[in-house]
Order: sequence, then structure tokens, then C-alpha cells
Amino acid sequence: AAERPVVISGAGVYWHHGEDGLRALAEAACLPVYMNGLGRGTLPTDHPNAFSRSRSAALRSADLVVLLGTPLDFRLNFGQPPLLPDSYRLLRIDALESDLSQNRTADVGIAGNIGRALELIAARAGAGGDGRAARLQELRDIEQASAAKDRELLESDASPIHPMRLYGEILKVLDRDAVVIGDGGDFVSYAGKLIPTYEPGSFIDPGPFGGLGMGPSSAIAARLARPDKQVLLLLGDGAFGFAGMEFDTMVRHRLPVVAVMGNNNAWGLEKHPMEMMFGWSVAADLNPGARYDKVVEALGGHGEHVTEPSQIAPALKRAFDSGLPALVNVACDPTVAYPRSANLA
Repeated sequence: AAERPVVISGAGVYWHHGEDGLRALAEAACLPVYMNGLGRGTLPTDHPNAFSRSRSAALRSADLVVLLGTPLDFRLNFGQPPLLPDSYRLLRIDALESDLSQNRTADVGIAGNIGRALELIAARAGAGGDGRAARLQELRDIEQASAAKDRELLESDASPIHPMRLYGEILKVLDRDAVVIGDGGDFVSYAGKLIPTYEPGSFIDPGPFGGLGMGPSSAIAARLARPDKQVLLLLGDGAFGFAGMEFDTMVRHRLPVVAVMGNNNAWGLEKHPMEMMFGWSVAADLNPGARYDKVVEALGGHGEHVTEPSQIAPALKRAFDSGLPALVNVACDPTVAYPRSANLA
């Protein structure tokens, strides 16, 4: 009976191989699906039921939220207003009984194999009438307007470099089946909105607790598991400090991974919120102009240093063509902060 249902697909759908059941349910019941964490790619970005840019609008008016294999944490404002309305019904499907009551108890909770549960529900689901199809079109219109709004920044010639311009160039060289790892805060936040993911397990991030330093080791694993695919590592300059020496491992084992660093001389995810709330920041500034690319070169890899927008595309091409572990160190505008509704990410 729900008129404005919303589905959130998380890491549990990936671990339980639930992509087929998710697709079947979304198509059968005319549901918009939003993905986070390892849930990205459980429905391909270009599937008509897959959405990414309209989540807040969808949740604010939802009468039913279907939460699949993901916690009701800060990313969903713990299930509370203003992100969600005062009254909505919650269906949770997760691995354990204890998952079903975290922060808000489900109106309907199912513990078990998420993929199998989705298949069984899809077999019984109704299309929900014309209202849901109209709702999907409303959300698609929001998505298209958001993408059009971003186009100017994706092509920006501003100097210092706007991080969106860097993503604009990355999108031009990224293969459909590439594996993308995000290891960073402010810079990597853009990836969730801008990087398309078409296959399960093709986007890996630090998770809801922001465990930085996981990037190089995840890139090593991805290169070994999928040797015929592009492996792209997105790095913040702060994140590089946790595990940058793993580029030595890549060199020794001949594992060509291309890393792109959005270098804003700061712990941006800490610096910008502090300055917004207090007018000042502490312990959030990093060494301006640090040549992390020279570190990778010294270890036997390929390094690029980029300071102007016109240099990005040639540097990316040289990095991918090098056949070596590579770092493209891009000096981004330190004053630009990712626009977010939560400062706990």
C-alpha cells in the first residue's frame, strides 16, 4: 500500500549475494533504490530503479523505508527527522536479530539471508500502481537537475583546481568494470555521488567509521583478484599518511595501481566543519605542497604532480600507460568543502 517507498541497499546485500533479488524486487514493486558502502553496484548505476542524487528528497517524503543490510546510523540521521518524516514504516532485512532494533526498531524485521529474503518478497510483490511510477519520474527529474548543476564544476578551469574538475577528468578515463577504492574524507566524499558503479564489489570505501589507510591494501587485493580490470585508488593527502609505504609493496610485486590524490593540504573533513561551527580549526592542517608523488617515484613507481586543470588529463594518461604503481598528486583548492548535511561522515 506504500505510495512513496524508498530502498537503501548496504553492504549486507553484497555479502549475501542479494543483487538478483534486489533487482527483481525493485522492478516488480517499482521501487527507487539508493546504495551505500559495499552496496554500491548491487544495482547498476544505469538501471532505471537506481538513484544516488535524490536520496534526501526521497527520504523526507517516504512512507516506507526498506533498509537492507545497512545500519541506521548517521548516514540516515539514525532514522530521525529532519532527514526522515515523523511517521514512516520501517522494514529491515539483515543478518542478525540484533540488527533489527538498532536505533529504531523495525515495524517488520527479517533476520537471515538477505538475498533469499529479497527473492521471496519479490515473488509476492505487487507493482504498486501508477503512483509509484510517477514518483520514480519525480526522483529522476531531481537527479537530472542535480547532474546538470554539477556539469559546470566538472569542467571548471578554476585555479587552484576544484576537486570536481578532477572527477570530471577521471570519469573520462574510467572503464565500466573498473574497481574504485576510496581512501579519504572530504575528497573521497565526491566519489559516492559522481563515480558510477555497475557491478557488486567494484566500489570500496573506508566504511561508516572512516577507517583511513585501507586504500592501498584494498587496491593490492583488487589488483590480484581482478588482474584484467582497471584499479583506481582515490586518496586524500591525509589518508596517504596512514599507508603510503604500501606503494613499495605494489612495486615489489609488480602490481600496477593508479592512485589519484586530491591534495588540499588539510584534514578537510575535520577542518571545514570546525571552521563552520567555531570559526577556527586545530590540528587539521597538513604540509602545503607536499610532494607525495616523489615518495612513490623513490619507491620505484610513477609519480605525477598536477597544479593546473589542463595538466590533469595528460597526467592520468601517463599514469595508466606507465604499467607501474602510480600516484597522480593533484593540488586542489583548500578552501572548497564538500557540501554535506552531516558532519560525522
